[in-house]
Amino acid sequence: MSGEERRLQLLDTAASIVRAEGADALTLARVAEQAGVTKPITYGHFKTREGLLIALYHRIDDLQAAAVRTAVEAGAGSLDEAASILAEAYVDCVLGIGKEFGAITAALSTSEEMESVLRSGRERYVDSFLAALDRFTPPWGEQGRPLVLGLIGAAETLAREATAGRLRRADAIEALRGIMLAVARNV
Repeated sequence: MSGEERRLQLLDTAASIVRAEGADALTLARVAEQAGVTKPITYGHFKTREGLLIALYHRIDDLQAAAVRTAVEAGAGSLDEAASILAEAYVDCVLGIGKEFGAITAALSTSEEMESVLRSGRERYVDSFLAALDRFTPPWGEQGRPLVLGLIGAAETLAREATAGRLRRADAIEALRGIMLAVARNV
């Protein structure tokens, strides 16, 4: 198995542990045991538990960013279409990832260094949402970034509620779409 294939196997194993037992159950030793490799192999890839959590988050973040990028590239012809595409892509990606998204982001909130990883992910979403909505709105001005940051917070919350089964997928998408439209129309 190549180094990259091994890394992906270890990330898959770590994600399944988080999905089944929560982030508190995640240790490098546990990942090694479940993956059928020695501890030094796992430590060689991630160094620390925090490194593993960050790698898991980056993997999820890359999946979400790709989903949003693909949706945007599909080409919306109006603000309504852009909001629908973004809302559906975001919610569906989180639903596809499953419950480990919330557990991993919560675990990353435990230190300033790890929180900075979450902040950079949110900033990337702000940029992609602004780019997708920008051509259908007047200039966002100084309030653009804070407003879209609020949209990202709403997106995270609605997607988590849908993942937990407390909100239907369609309702989460429609609520996020409505929030986006309300914000974008009042820029």
